[in-house]
This record gives sequence, C-alpha cells and structure tokens, in this order.
Amino acid sequence: MKIDLHIHSALSDGTDSPKSIVDKAKSLGIGCISITDHDCIRAIGEAKDYALKNNIQFVNGVELSTFSVSEIHVLGYCFDENNAQLIEKLDYFERKRQERASIILDRLFDLGVKLNRDALPKDSASVGRLHIAKMMVEQKYAASVPEAFDQYLGVKGKAYCPSKRITPMQGVQLIKQAKGYPVIAHPLRFLQQNTLRPLIDGLKPFGLEGIEVYYPSHDKNTTEELKSLARRCKLIATGGTDYHGENRNIELGSVEFQLDGYTSSKLNIKYKQ
Repeated sequence: MKIDLHIHSALSDGTDSPKSIVDKAKSLGIGCISITDHDCIRAIGEAKDYALKNNIQFVNGVELSTFSVSEIHVLGYCFDENNAQLIEKLDYFERKRQERASIILDRLFDLGVKLNRDALPKDSASVGRLHIAKMMVEQKYAASVPEAFDQYLGVKGKAYCPSKRITPMQGVQLIKQAKGYPVIAHPLRFLQQNTLRPLIDGLKPFGLEGIEVYYPSHDKNTTEELKSLARRCKLIATGGTDYHGENRNIELGSVEFQLDGYTSSKLNIKYKQ
C-alpha cells in the first residue's frame, strides 16, 4: 500500500485543494495520506470524510514552523483537532503571518515594487514570502522566485521581515498536549551537521515521538541510518513526499516505503492486503 504522510494543500503553500489531493491520491493508488499544512489544520475538515468515502485512510496532520538556533519544522499526527490550545495557537500563527505579509508588502511598495495585494490567496492560512515572490514574478518585478528572495525577501533582502516563531520545544509540547505525535521533519540537514541526536535528546523530554525517515532527498544509506536511529531512540519513523503541487517538482506518493509495525500501530494505519 502506498502511503504519503507529508502533503501540503492550497490552504498553506501548496497549489491543490484538499479534495483534489484526495482525488489525485485515489488515481495514483495511494491508500493512506496526511495533509500537513504549515500551521493550519483546516484541510482535515475538507478532506477527512471525503478520503474515507474514497477508501483512503486519513491521518490528521500539521507542520509547525519553529525556530531556535535555526529553523526546525515539527510534524504532528493524530492529535485532537478540537483541542482549544492548539486551535488558539494556530489562529495566532495565521494572524502573525498576515501581519508579516502586510509589512513586507509595505516595504516593497516603498522600494517601488507595487504589488496587487488582492492577488494574495484569500483561503491560505499560511500566506508567506513564497506567495509574495510568485506575485513579484507574475507582475514582472522579478525574473524568478529565487531572484525575488535574493534581492528582496531573503534574510539579506531589502524588504525582509523576520517571522515570529515558537521554539521547537514549544511546538513539540503543543502537539503532545493535544494528544498527538510530534515528529522532526526532513532531518537530513541535522544528520549532516551531526546535530540530530542532540536535537532528539533535547526534545524527547518535551514529548518528541518520531523522525521523518522516508523523504525525497534521503538516499538509501541516509534512510537506513535514520531507521536505525529511530529504533535506538524508540521513535516512530514516518515518511512522505512534502508534496506542494505545482510549487515543487515532486509527485504525490512517489517516495515508496512501508512503515514498521510500531509506527503503523501508533498512527493507527492498517495495511491493506
């Protein structure tokens, strides 16, 4: 059975609606999905029942953007989607993203980059620099998204505005107190920097439950090393494509893997024969 537990919809920085993701998963023979939008869980209401009606298992998910010394993304699975603290914090993130986007647009305007604000997606809870960069390209203020980031939106860009993030510890705690499973997303960078084990050891006391073992940039050796680390640290080992529709060159369900029994039982995923 094909599984994809890392997917982004148009409710954050993907291009496909939650229901169209379900339709695509069905056409590709994917039996289990999780839509893990950035700091947003609206896709659950739009896609969960629809997925089940189409005989696709649905694991509720989210990807929290956290920051300490560097950016660390924390995936969350199987949480209580009605948890008041989680909903309150996600609403706060959405307001802060909108405020940041407004500041960036003001700074761009002062620099002569007069974008049409109405072109920003109205249904995205995760409006951010990527949306603005694409607008700059569409409105001929930049030749490409990388150029927009390099000149205006990146850390050294003329219109850069830092984001307000919670720490990885707070992100893990937020998912854990909602009875979910917090997972370190795309950990290759930390593995290469020899900081993954200290990161795991630092977050486990706050409720860390897993690492993302299967991912497009992980070669066979990396995957095996991460699987071994997950076993030693008694963590679940998740995986997915980080699908963003047209915003990233990766196909839904294209990372093939089979979850171990420990992980599938924790996430209540049943393999179909």
